[in-house]
This record gives sequence, C-alpha cells and structure tokens, in this order.
Amino acid sequence: MELEDLRSFAMVVRHGGFSAAERATGEARGKLSKRVAKLERELGTRLLERSTRNVRVTDVGQEVYRQCEVIADGLAATRAIAERAREDVSGLLRISCPPGLARYLGAEGLASFLARYPQVRLDMHLTSRRVDIIREGFDIALRVDVEEETDLSLTMRQLGRSQRILVASPEFLAGLPAIGIDMLQSLPTLTIGEHAEHHRWDMTSETGERARIFHRPRLCSNDSTIVREAALDGLGVALLHEQGCRADLLQGRLLRVLPQWHTREGIVHMVFAARRGMSAAQRAFIDHYAAQPFFPPLPDTPDCPSPRATNR
Repeated sequence: MELEDLRSFAMVVRHGGFSAAERATGEARGKLSKRVAKLERELGTRLLERSTRNVRVTDVGQEVYRQCEVIADGLAATRAIAERAREDVSGLLRISCPPGLARYLGAEGLASFLARYPQVRLDMHLTSRRVDIIREGFDIALRVDVEEETDLSLTMRQLGRSQRILVASPEFLAGLPAIGIDMLQSLPTLTIGEHAEHHRWDMTSETGERARIFHRPRLCSNDSTIVREAALDGLGVALLHEQGCRADLLQGRLLRVLPQWHTREGIVHMVFAARRGMSAAQRAFIDHYAAQPFFPPLPDTPDCPSPRATNR
C-alpha cells in the first residue's frame, strides 16, 4: 500500500464524498477515485459503496479509515520530532581530527562552542588515519589535505590554509653553523608521522624551488604535541604546522629554520555527509568553526628571527 492511496481514501471519507473532497482539497475527483480503487484492489475488499448521488463507507472501510487516522497522527508526530531535532541544538557529535590540528582548534574553538551550546556533547576521536565518515559513524571529520576532497558523497567546508615549517629551539641552533637545506638530513630531526625508519620531507621555497629531504628522524610521532615538546627541549629540527607552534614563535621559545622553506599549503577543512537531514548540533558545529578566524598569517621573519639559519 502507498501512503498517498490511504490519504486519498481518508480525504473522501472525511469530506463525505469525492466531489466534496475535491472542493475542500483541490485534488481532482478522478485522481482520488483512481487511488481509492487501487487501494481496494490491493486490499481485496470494497471500502466504499458508490451510487450516482452519494458514497457509503463499508464496515471494513470504517475500520481502515480509523487506521488511516492513526497513521496520519503518527506522521504528524514524526514531522514534529524531525522539526524539533532540526531546531534543538543538542545531542552527541562524533568528530574525527588529526592530533596536531586538534591541539590548535581545541584551544581556539571547542571551549566557545560548548559554552554556546551547553546541551551538545562531543566525542573527539584523534587520529592521523583518514576515517570513513559514513561507515564509521562520524558526523564530521577535520582534515588538512593538499588536494580538495574528491568523494562526491561528502560535502567540504573550508576553514583556511596551513603549511608546515621548520623550527628549532634557540639552544639547539646556538651550537650549529649556518644551516642550508642540504644539511637537514644530517641533523637530528623531529617529525609528525608513523614511520621512523624511512621518512621524507617535501619542501618548497618562496622562489619555487623544491627539495626532497630523506632522513631518519630522531623522534617520529603521530602526536604533534610530543614533537613540539621535543623541539622545545632542544632535541632537533622539527617540521610542524605553523599554527601549532605560533605561540612558541611569538615568544621566542622556537625559531624558524630556513624561513624561506616550507611544505605545500594544505587546505584545512571539514567534511561531512550532505546537508539534507543534518542535525541542528552538526549544523551549528560547522557554522561555528567556519566563522572563526583560526588561521591568521604568521608575523614576518623579523618577528620570528632565526639568526643562525640560512637558505643555502
């Protein structure tokens, strides 16, 4: 049975006939008659006794009509539930985010979001792995990719752009001669990743030069906080997202190494399933983050000096 056939039958009974139902609802009499006849064929019984002047509801028709009213009430209740869900910013959100990005976004945005929407609960899953949002049941995934999202089943909302830069502590740099790009592989390195034995940094310069640095890092971790702390402790040259070490650069705890070199810019974005059917909490989270100025440019090199580093 189709809901539209049941609805047509209920309209005829409620208004006392096909013509009256047509006048009251604007539905064509012929269309209503065809739908009722189709419903009777599917049920295998007569619901209405028709004559040239009036329509009489059979006993079975009376029972079916009462069930139609129950169905109509259930549909109205379902619509009301959906409308409340669209307007009520509450419930659990499952968010996936790379550890390094979470450290920066968490400090800037999570607290203000939760304060604004006290009925929302967040489940933050930190992983460098590219999660399957739909299969694994995530509402939103935050990502940093060089290329734009190509999965047509997902929608992307860009937050900004970011690149990774070379940094080290003043104490580490104090014991070194001037550093050139070709010297990096011979220095102690600290990097974000999961494979310490064979690691590669792909760097590009402000003038468009490119360099591929193969190295065996002294420390490799998928937690950028561990890598950042090691750099602050003077254990080597680290490649970190510029936002993740912004405060350290401004306060002089870390210095830029080879400030003209960096990785390609990555697109910082959120991905999520199509907006249709999205919960109010999910929509609020996306809009909240999209409105935040998370990625202001770093100060110029004079504000983040690295006196013992060169571009050679």
